[in-house]
Amino acid sequence: MAYQRKTKDVYNIVTNYGYGWEVECTEDTYKEAKQRLKEYRENTSAQVKLEKKRERL
Repeated sequence: MAYQRKTKDVYNIVTNYGYGWEVECTEDTYKEAKQRLKEYRENTSAQVKLEKKRERL
C-alpha cells in the first residue's frame, strides 16, 4: 500500500497596507503563486510576500 499524503500545499499572497498582514489570494501551485506575486508587486505600493501553508485534505 502506497503512502498517501494527508495535507496539500497552498500558497498565500499576503499584503500589508499598514494595518497588518492580510491574505489577498490563494493559489494551489507554486508557478501560479509566483505569477500572482509578480502582478501584485507591479500594481501596488504595499508590502507583498508569499507564504506556503499546508491544509488537511
